Amino acid sequence: MRNPKKAATCSHLGNIRFRRVNNDYIVTNDCGDWACLDQVDFKRLLENSITKDEPLYQELRDKQFIDIDRTDRNKLAEQASKYLRLHNSAYRGPSLFLIILTLRCNQRCLYCQSTPETCDTHGYDMDEATAKKALDLIFQGPSQNVHIEFQGGEPLLNWPVLQYMVGYSQNMAEIHKKRLKLTVISNLILMDDEKLKFLLDHNVSIVTSLDGPAEVHDKNRPFLGSGKSHAIVVKQIKKINAAIRQKRKGSPSQFIDQLNAITTITKFSLPYAKEIIDEYISLGFNNIFLRPLNPFGLERKTHKLISYKSEKFITFYKRALDYILELNSKGTFILERNAFFALSKILKNDDPCFYDMRNPCGASIGQMAFNYDGAIYSCDEGRMSSRMGYGNFQIGHVNTSRFSDLIDNEVTKTLCISSCLDNQASCSDCAYKPYCGVCPLVNFVEYGNLFPQIPATDSCKIKMAIFDHLFKKLKNKKIRAVFDDWFRRMAAHLYERSE
Repeated sequence: MRNPKKAATCSHLGNIRFRRVNNDYIVTNDCGDWACLDQVDFKRLLENSITKDEPLYQELRDKQFIDIDRTDRNKLAEQASKYLRLHNSAYRGPSLFLIILTLRCNQRCLYCQSTPETCDTHGYDMDEATAKKALDLIFQGPSQNVHIEFQGGEPLLNWPVLQYMVGYSQNMAEIHKKRLKLTVISNLILMDDEKLKFLLDHNVSIVTSLDGPAEVHDKNRPFLGSGKSHAIVVKQIKKINAAIRQKRKGSPSQFIDQLNAITTITKFSLPYAKEIIDEYISLGFNNIFLRPLNPFGLERKTHKLISYKSEKFITFYKRALDYILELNSKGTFILERNAFFALSKILKNDDPCFYDMRNPCGASIGQMAFNYDGAIYSCDEGRMSSRMGYGNFQIGHVNTSRFSDLIDNEVTKTLCISSCLDNQASCSDCAYKPYCGVCPLVNFVEYGNLFPQIPATDSCKIKMAIFDHLFKKLKNKKIRAVFDDWFRRMAAHLYERSE
């Protein structure tokens, strides 16, 4: 039997962060390495009493938690490579460009972030000349990947300019030899055969909102016209999926992005975790994005009606994820995207370019928002904050700006500094710092401060709870196998990451 008193012990402790989750401690470092230790082993780690002949010693040393050899250049290069991979999106330059084709909309969703105008309002559509200038500017950027997302309001209300921008951007991508992805964010109410054919023929991805069964969706997303919005969107989803299947038959070697949907969780959604997920499965979706409310647009006016305490969302999310894991264990594949993005960092040391978990955030250096009038903002949150009167986060204009001007300005610098976790006192020593991120504009609108007391914010409470829940689940080998299966399936099906 080994005598630990006579065995050599580790000599020093590396730079670690830790958090207690139930009776265990999650230990992490800046490179994203992590270990789950029980109370005894965690105490031994702090006391440098783990002996060198234990398997635990080798695991912790390999992850650079103990006995770091700073003269081993290969090991240092490996750690640097891990760090760069974990934060890869921060070094690529802006790749996501949001085009606000119109502020007009035919719905009045209770949580709408855009502060929309009615359909018959004039002066809120992007014209073709502004659209061309926006695209000319976008293709001056350094990134080889360009993702253009057409938004509104309801972007299909400005269909001629959307058509023009699809064709012009694809020509520009060919000229500049850039990889282009196009997405339209639509409630699908105005989608007809002609529009659908054009979008599929030009490989434009389609994303809609589906908040669950009719009793939830119709409360959250009322339609200004006749009929219920849930019935319309379900009919359109089925029609689009059928058209995509037919398109794939004609071009089996060509990848055509599937229709995707997102859901926003309001107070009305909270009792329906199982039903919301079942609705997605019934319509053929293999992923669901459970998003908490954000404090932008109409949400400020409807806050008392639809909001909830962060603890309510956390309870909902845990119940929903547990149901998703149960379904997967029984052979029904569906993943939750918050969890998938977090696990990409935790398990794969990979940067999914999900801006809610990016350090620093992507404002200006990862994404930009081009408003209908040609004004350019740091991000969609910057545009929405400015429209609500919460400061001015404009970084330029298509008529006057060079691409370099959009990066080298005070707004961009301020948002980078205020979203860098090393500058947040409560984030810099958090165990989840390698995987997390903050949105300074959410903080600014909700708390009046780009540097609030982060642990007191709802966003932090929710993210911490999600990370805690995931690490608890990772202890279960069967659940870990489900998570591994998510990555295998997504790799096989060319899963589209948020960029």
